Amino acid sequence: MSKALVFLALILTFPTFRSYSQTGSVSGMVTDSLTGLPVANLSVFIPFTSTGTTTNAQGEYRIEGIAPGDYTLMFRHVTYRPFSKSITVESGKQISLNVALAENTYQIDEVVKTGKIPDRSWAYKLFKEHFLGDLSGNKCFLQNPGDLKFYFDGDVLTAYAKKPLLIVNRYLGYRITYYLDYFKYVENSNPGKNSIKGAYYAFSGSAFYQDIKSNIRLIVTNWKLNRESEFRGSLKHFLACLYQNKLKENGYCLRKAYRGIKDMQKTDNLAASMAKIKMAQTDSVFTWDPEKSSTGFLHYIQNEDFGFPADRFTLDAASGDMIGTINEFLLVFNDFEKTPELGDDWLTTLKISGGKIIFDRNGNYRTPNGTLEWTNLDNAVRIKVMLPTDYQRDH
Repeated sequence: MSKALVFLALILTFPTFRSYSQTGSVSGMVTDSLTGLPVANLSVFIPFTSTGTTTNAQGEYRIEGIAPGDYTLMFRHVTYRPFSKSITVESGKQISLNVALAENTYQIDEVVKTGKIPDRSWAYKLFKEHFLGDLSGNKCFLQNPGDLKFYFDGDVLTAYAKKPLLIVNRYLGYRITYYLDYFKYVENSNPGKNSIKGAYYAFSGSAFYQDIKSNIRLIVTNWKLNRESEFRGSLKHFLACLYQNKLKENGYCLRKAYRGIKDMQKTDNLAASMAKIKMAQTDSVFTWDPEKSSTGFLHYIQNEDFGFPADRFTLDAASGDMIGTINEFLLVFNDFEKTPELGDDWLTTLKISGGKIIFDRNGNYRTPNGTLEWTNLDNAVRIKVMLPTDYQRDH
């Protein structure tokens, strides 16, 4: 049976991390491209991590203690166009990176004038439910809700903010500065051939995490327990289990993902593919691509458990890193309910462009030939339960 109540397809492309005793740093100056004057109070950070800073009055910044690896460094300010730069950090070395930014002249208010403004209380309720993940606002809330604006783009409710959203997450113990690119919500009451009835939503942006400090031991203990609970089923948890060859022991089950019958026939002969289809051995999961605003299904063979060949991964004795390739497009099921059915599992897809991946026992990784996409297909991604990607477990 298809997983018909899956509404979210949020693609997360993560920065890469490795653990070393030595670290590197990056520093520089940010100026206005037109005037040449320094830009103060600009955020410089690695998205969705706790690694970052702000520029001083002279436009200078410096970030130290960065583990060697490949990263995207983000530069964000209210009045300037977002800018990002790929960097490679090496042990004991400093990167010097000066940036000149152009002012953001795009006025979204001009677009909104032609659209319909929704009832704010209704729109904000949806935003709290599907973005923050906390309708009550007791555990995860906005400190500046007045900076959040809504409008209808056709039938789609869209939220935007000219200023960064200041979020307090008391469930996990973080203050989050979130630069919202978009939040979209639509209810499909007239589904077509390749869609289902229901509500779809997606959001995109970049975030900088900071730990909340507390002297109350019980609160700190609860944060640690909640973080560990949310870490399970994450990309780093999956890779840590793969490193130890303990995927099944931790509730993971893999299937090859196919976008359709033709895709299935590319990796299997025609007769075998048709036999599986006729015998109802295939199942499918619903997906929605928020960038293309299109819906569809991913297919898989129910009883064909995918396992990596024994020679796929090799351990580098010197570094302790695992080196391997993942060329397949995979569905990753995680058995939270501890039942034999796949339909109630937490579901993500895994795809690596370039195939090669290097990772350690803690799930820190890099993909030297491409990028890694870890796509959540469940209605579960909320800020309330989203850990920074550089989160490290206590051992």
